[in-house]
Amino acid sequence: MDAGLGTPAKLGLILFPFVVIAPLALMFGQAALDEGTLKAVLAGYVTLGVILYYPLVRLAGKSIVFDQVGRLMDSCMRIKQGSYAADAAPPVRGDSGDFPGLARQIYWLGHAVAVRERRLNDTLVNLEGAHRQIASSLDYAARIQRAFLSRPSELAAVFPDSFLWWDQRDVVGGDVFYIARSQGGVFVGIGDCTGHGVPGAFMTLIAKAALDRVRLERFEGDPAGVLTEVNRFMQQWLLLQGGGGEVDDGMDMGLVYLDADDCSRLIYAGARRPLWIGRGAEVIEIGADRMGLGYSKTPAEAVFANVPVALESGDILVLFSDGVTDQVGGGRDLPLGKRPLRQWLADTAEAPLAERREALIELFETHRGRNGRRDDVAVLAVRPQALGGIR
Repeated sequence: MDAGLGTPAKLGLILFPFVVIAPLALMFGQAALDEGTLKAVLAGYVTLGVILYYPLVRLAGKSIVFDQVGRLMDSCMRIKQGSYAADAAPPVRGDSGDFPGLARQIYWLGHAVAVRERRLNDTLVNLEGAHRQIASSLDYAARIQRAFLSRPSELAAVFPDSFLWWDQRDVVGGDVFYIARSQGGVFVGIGDCTGHGVPGAFMTLIAKAALDRVRLERFEGDPAGVLTEVNRFMQQWLLLQGGGGEVDDGMDMGLVYLDADDCSRLIYAGARRPLWIGRGAEVIEIGADRMGLGYSKTPAEAVFANVPVALESGDILVLFSDGVTDQVGGGRDLPLGKRPLRQWLADTAEAPLAERREALIELFETHRGRNGRRDDVAVLAVRPQALGGIR
């Protein structure tokens, strides 16, 4: 049969022998009929056949078409519902413009989608396994990082009236909290390493290792000397051993030294991180040197400056990383900046430090809104006993 014929034409060819040829052959075989009667019957049958031929073909075509359409709709509905498995084999190859051809295409479409769905499911299972493994590794790395860096409990043991807000953007991060006792006093500081996440966490390990290499007994009352030594160690490890400048990372840091017997004064040294002193509603900013630690642009023998500061009773020392001030948000998606932090210090001047910490977090989160975290956050606040020593 001609492959170019549609369903109605094929039905017409099938019905033609039964509607026209077969009755004619039957009537011609009836020799008992006289010629006039035979002609009258023949004429009537042919006339009836001609009259009924087209309606019968249309009726048969519609019934077959509706049946095919129903099957196609069932196949489409199963695919829509996510059931791609076919109950029967696909129709045999035939006319591409016919319903069996369309049904065959839908069958193989469902088959292809089912195969891809299985592959995607397998990939998803593998990704979920990899995600669990990475998340587990990061959780373990976070425990190592927290154990390697100074602990908040060490701060509370030296300064009962204090708080630390150390909140990394990811599971691990690049901000450093540092506190270390020396023979004559205590060093306390906040460092902000380049990067965040895993790269930032590795930088914190390098920075903390450099801080631990410094012999603090050589630098009693000299936080600038500590920063100078840390810069030398970090440049040695990052630049010289990193292949002659392939790595240009480092750390910004603010470091305070308080005497063990007299906390009425402090000595401050900063590498691009300022020190704030909250004195009632007033905020005093102690500037830092405009050099970071470990960077290629910082001279290897860079010397940082010590800044002595006299304290008054009730003064609050605040050190922070730029993850606080650089966080975008608000109605115009702008950085938080320093002004709201100054206002926070002034507005909470009479509140305990624990409450001031919560107020700061609320300020930060309200400004951030639905924006994602931009960087790691570290804020340290200490109220030293101005007329007494350190525990």
